[in-house]
Amino acid sequence: MPQNAITQAQIDALKTTLIARWNAGLALSPDDWKKIAKLVKSNGKSNTYEWLSQFPAFREWVGSRLHKKFKETAAIVVNRKFETTVDVQREDIEDDNIGQYGTLAESAGQSATDLKNDLVFQALNDGWNSICYDGQYFFDAEHPVHPNEDGSGAAVGVSNMQVGTGAPWILLCTKRAASPIYLQERMAAQFDSVTSTQNTSVFDLDVYSFGGRWRGEAAYGFWQCAFGSKAELNAANFNAAYAAMMKFTGDGGRKLGIVPDTLITGPDNMAAAEALLKAQQNAAGASNTNYNKVSLIVTPWM
Repeated sequence: MPQNAITQAQIDALKTTLIARWNAGLALSPDDWKKIAKLVKSNGKSNTYEWLSQFPAFREWVGSRLHKKFKETAAIVVNRKFETTVDVQREDIEDDNIGQYGTLAESAGQSATDLKNDLVFQALNDGWNSICYDGQYFFDAEHPVHPNEDGSGAAVGVSNMQVGTGAPWILLCTKRAASPIYLQERMAAQFDSVTSTQNTSVFDLDVYSFGGRWRGEAAYGFWQCAFGSKAELNAANFNAAYAAMMKFTGDGGRKLGIVPDTLITGPDNMAAAEALLKAQQNAAGASNTNYNKVSLIVTPWM
């Protein structure tokens, strides 16, 4: 006796299975982006980051409050839309041959976390040629810092980078309220489906479609919380970057209290980073003063 047409119960069961596998996939990849970025919710097409010009600090209250004005420059970050699609052939449902689609749905869920890692780490990787809130590249030798605390006066250029031609490595301060980078999210990852036989793809192509969707973007935060280098990753360059970050000041020369806590590298600098931070002794046999000085993230997304 030939099998009857596909029932709605079969479609609902398939949908339930794929959603479950999608949710399982969301937890598979490590969400390393959370170690270095803060989540910012977005309520529209884009976010405008004017407030980044006001790195907050207390000052002695003498006379009136100091009302620091927003700078004329501001970062406008437009949300992008991303998708991943799993198409299930109707014949596979009829023949009860759907096991492989669970794996695809789980991989799709995993890729939603991968996407966030990719956006955040690639933004840092692109920091040498991407503009941040002050109109300079995120990693730049000429970030303007003004002599007066209200943001007035002739600015002096401050560097948060080392020049070089090697694989990039980045030192961050992530333990303050101000963040070096943000993940701007307009819509959380969701899993949708097209299962009605009245839909064109089902009726004409014999395909039931399931897919993930996410809207958002990575956004640069405070350059003062980041230092990028393409110089050789060694103790001398690391220590110079570490000291430079601790010396960063805001407008008016006020100290910002920046203390680096995380080093990020890609695979090319993995061995050098581990020798710098994980070995208790250096190559000469002396105590390594940089042992566990900061956390280390080696990521394939750099």
